[in-house]
Amino acid sequence: MARPYDENHREALRDQLDLPVTERICPVCDHAGLRSYHHEEFGRSGPSMINYLWCPACHAYASSFTAADRRTVDRDPLADAHGDRIAEVMRDPEGLLRILDGYWTAGSLPQQMLRRPRG
Repeated sequence: MARPYDENHREALRDQLDLPVTERICPVCDHAGLRSYHHEEFGRSGPSMINYLWCPACHAYASSFTAADRRTVDRDPLADAHGDRIAEVMRDPEGLLRILDGYWTAGSLPQQMLRRPRG
């Protein structure tokens, strides 16, 4: 069952920021190899990112909302598959993480962060 990381878990995750996501250790179950997903949102004053970091073993997760600045993602398989329904899919953390795990298994994730061209 999906559950958000608490503040102590988030602190343990911050201590691992120098490691690639796939080498980080889950502070809940000690599984090595976390996963991440980024979804770019438009329609606000500027582009923003919804970010998910989760453990594929126990489905503990963290999500955040940040300014995209000049970053973008190379592809978004969730948006491609669910289009306008993506917000609905994101409201169910367990279902979302199952879908994202499937994308990892299929090789559609991880995403690359790219620099957005000036426009």
